[in-house]
Amino acid sequence: MTQAPRHIQSQRDQVTFAIVLIAIGVIGVVTQYWQPRADIGGWVVMVIGLGFLGLFGYTREYRYSVPGGIMTGLGAGIVASQSIHWATSEGEGGAVVLGLGLGFLSILVLQAYASGVRNSWWPVIPGGILATVGAALFIGGQAVQMLDYWGIALVAIGVIVLWRAMASRRPEA
Repeated sequence: MTQAPRHIQSQRDQVTFAIVLIAIGVIGVVTQYWQPRADIGGWVVMVIGLGFLGLFGYTREYRYSVPGGIMTGLGAGIVASQSIHWATSEGEGGAVVLGLGLGFLSILVLQAYASGVRNSWWPVIPGGILATVGAALFIGGQAVQMLDYWGIALVAIGVIVLWRAMASRRPEA
């Protein structure tokens, strides 16, 4: 794959930065004059994340998918926690944590569309942990009690990964 000349790439970076600044500035001006309710923070986070996802769609550069996925997921979780009447505070917190976890996992999907990026599974680690904790909080009850055993689960997964790594290194007789 060929890269764009440096001056074109620099100009695209400047345009991207300008669009981000303008979008954040417009949000700031609107919130000053509109005087929204106190729970607009989740919407602001989500709109900024969607802006990064828009930049990712425009440029196909991986660096925009990371803040885009994380901020959109976090913002959506905050909005859900504030918009829905929850029976317990665990459900409210679970929505935020689950949204953040899904935001990390979305990076894994987005990287398939990014230019010049090899597939990397790093988003699965924070995304999987956050989504699991968020889902347990969202479900409540015994699912939350199962979180007490997270250490045992990590040890078991580590032993399995180590065993597979060692098994693949053994010379065949």
